[in-house]
Formats: sequence, structure tokens, C-alpha cells
Amino acid sequence: MSYSSNFRPQQCGLPISFVIIGGGIAGLACALALRRVGHRVLVLEKSDKKSARGEGGIRLPPNLTKIFFHWGLRDALKKKAVVSRTIVFSKYESGDYLGSQVWDENVLAETRGVFMLMTHEQLHEILHDAAIKAGVQVKYKCPVTAVDPANHRISLASGETLSADVVVGADGEYGLCRRIVVGQEVRGTPTGLAMYDTIVNSKYLPKNLAAVKKENGVFVAFGDNRSIVAFPVRGSKELAFQFYGPDDAQEGRYGDAPSVKVQEIATTLDERLQPIIKNARKAVRVTVREYSDIEDWVEDDGRLVLIGEAAHPFPPGTIQATAMAVEDGAVLAKLFSHLAEERQIESFLYAFQDLRQARTREVRASEFGNAFFMAMPDCDASRQRDAGMRQLGEQGVNVLEGGGEASGAFEEVRTIFGYDCEDEADDWWVQWGLLRERAIGRQAEEEEEEEEDVAPQTPMYDFSGSAFTVQVSSA
Repeated sequence: MSYSSNFRPQQCGLPISFVIIGGGIAGLACALALRRVGHRVLVLEKSDKKSARGEGGIRLPPNLTKIFFHWGLRDALKKKAVVSRTIVFSKYESGDYLGSQVWDENVLAETRGVFMLMTHEQLHEILHDAAIKAGVQVKYKCPVTAVDPANHRISLASGETLSADVVVGADGEYGLCRRIVVGQEVRGTPTGLAMYDTIVNSKYLPKNLAAVKKENGVFVAFGDNRSIVAFPVRGSKELAFQFYGPDDAQEGRYGDAPSVKVQEIATTLDERLQPIIKNARKAVRVTVREYSDIEDWVEDDGRLVLIGEAAHPFPPGTIQATAMAVEDGAVLAKLFSHLAEERQIESFLYAFQDLRQARTREVRASEFGNAFFMAMPDCDASRQRDAGMRQLGEQGVNVLEGGGEASGAFEEVRTIFGYDCEDEADDWWVQWGLLRERAIGRQAEEEEEEEEDVAPQTPMYDFSGSAFTVQVSSA
């Protein structure tokens, strides 16, 4: 597959209308992908543009950046994101160095992507501008009050009613669309862990972590029921900090106002990081919840399909949460680039569900494991983890692939990074979609031939000659 910015995707044979409910990254990415293959797209976002953009940092793994490169967004990303190849690991309480991971150029070349670091606001702006330029309509301050999947109708708070051939639910785990498809609100089970999301000026980074800023590295600290993931954003002028720790409130979510003083949740943090704590903005608390997989992403009676957090909520702050939402949109668009007849719509929606459920289930399990691997309580397992990484770090070996406790996840992560969701959708079309279309075509031809064979024969009389003749028509 070519990843040139000049690549023009296959255009659908039958353009249809999509209404996407939710104007976050999942909704805008899906809208852009669908518009690129020729469909008409309207995005409805309940909040204003500033609120929809969000705050905090985002890590873009190779399986995500290669999609954006394929969509022609490489230059836009390079202007705002920083490229990262290094992860530095330490202890939360003492600051002791455990080791580092430098991603091999050959590994990254295999994935056809890179690691990038930026803010949620910056990525939202890039996708919004690209979607608008492509012809997507985006309406802010436009809350949806009801969806009638059977009749493909959407009711707005303004009293207006809209219709679409397909409705896409990208309104998150607490949104209306998830409740409609599941049949009830599913809140998930609090795990006792929360992610506290904030930004701080990078000038407060201590000298022992200067390499994080200089090399655009990711800083990870393991503690007792706590952890940190931090990385430079905005040209390394700021640092995105994501603190994981005990969650007493169990009700926080993205979109809440920043309300938590970082000093109150990081009392045991390495004293060298205290200047960061003192100067950090208030943090947004996001409860880490565990969800059971929902059986259906497509509403039984109509054309409503879920994507992103509405379909598969991920632990907040994890590297693949945003990637999986964008992959959803990319796969949906790839499938609908082959749309030639209306009868194909339902089969494409269910093909999307089949392709994405297995992928997101596997990746979400990995991300949950990673979150709790970092924030393990002080115990034999965590001490063994630290000792193994420290030994590899002293040897100058990459700690995620040197044979220690953390190495088991490396091949799994490498596989996740190397996955190409658009290739997967193309494979489905070649192996199943085309075969189905050919079978339907053959069936139609056979039925047409049968109709011809049983058509009544009508006698046609010719009185032009002296003799009586009868001509029989097979028409």
C-alpha cells in the first residue's frame, strides 16, 4: 500500500449520507475517512468547538500515524507533533533509574509509522481542518436527543429532525448511541484506579530527566499503586503528565473541569519532581473502569453503528485508545469505498463489526494489563519487575526486549504496532466481499435464465401467404 500524501483512494460507486454523532477525534477521523472515498458526511457535536478539542497529551503509535500519513496528514502532523523513539523508566518514589527502551529503526520501518507526541487539542484541530477541507459538514452546539435507527432519523434539541442512510455513534461510553444499541446504560465497574491528566511547563523538569526533553522521550515511573507517564508536547515547551493513582471519587470522566490539585495525589513522588507538582495545572480526574464486551456494535433494527469509545471503552491515557478509534473510522470507510448498491449497506456494517471486535478486544486487554503493570502495589511481582529492568538497564540493553519481566509484552506490542487496519479491510473485500458479490451476480443470472425458460409462448399468425402458417415467438 502506498503511503504518499498524493494517494487518492478508491471512490465508492454509490455515494450515501452518513450522520456521525460526536465531534471528537473518533468522529472527525471517521468523517474524513468516509469523505475521502466519496460519501456525504455530517458531524453533530453537542458542545462548542473549544470544549470538543479537549486538553492533555496524546501519544500516537506507529499503527495510528501510518493511517494519518496515508490520508495525507504527514506534513500537518510534523508541524505540531514531536517524533519520539525513547522511553525512560524510573521509580516513582525514589527516582531511581530502571532502564530505557530505544525503538529500533528497523522495527519502526516494518510498521510504516513513527511514534509522535502532541496534545489532544492539536490533533483535533488537524482532523477538523482536514475534514472541512474535504467537504465534511460539522455542526457544534448541536445535541442529539433521540435516534430512530429503523427509520434512519435523528432528532435534535432544537426540534429539527434529520435523516441519513447510516448513523454512526461516536459519542463515547456515556453517549446516547451506546445506550440505544445495548438497550440500557452500561457504566462499567470502577477498578479503584484513576488517571489524573494535566500539563506543566517543561522548564521545571529536573536535570536527571533532561534527556526526556532533549530526545523527545517518554518518561515512565513505577510506584506503589501509582505510576506516571509524561512526555513533551508543543515543541517540548510543555510536558503532558498523566498520573495514575487511587480513585476515591470513582466518577471522573473526560470533559470534566480540571479540579484536582496534583500536590494532593503525588505526596510520595520523588522530591526532584516536586517543582513540577507545584507548578502543574489542576488535573482532570478520569476513572479507570472495566467494561464487558458488548455483543453488538450494529443496532438490530436499523443502520446505527458504534465506533471508538462508544463501542469499546479503553483505559484513559493508554497509547492505543485513540489509535483504535481512528482505526475504526479507517476500516468503516475502506469497506464503504466498495459500496455500489444499497443492499450492501447492512453487510458492510456487520463486516466492520466482525473485523474490529477481535482487534479491539485483544488490544484493550493488553492496554489494561499495561496500566496495572505500571501501577502494581509494592509486592514480590513488582520488585521482580523492577530488578529485571534494572539489571538490563545496567547492561545498556533495551528493557522491553532484553529478556526481563517486561519483555513478554514486547512481541505483543510489536504486533499491535505493525497491524495495518486498511489492509485488513482490503483483505476482507478480496476474500469475502467480492466472492459474495459474484455469487449474488450468478444467482441473479440463473434466476433471469429460469424466467426466460418458463416464459409463455405467444402464437403469431401470418396471413400474408395463401397458405396458413404459424410462427412461434420465444419472447
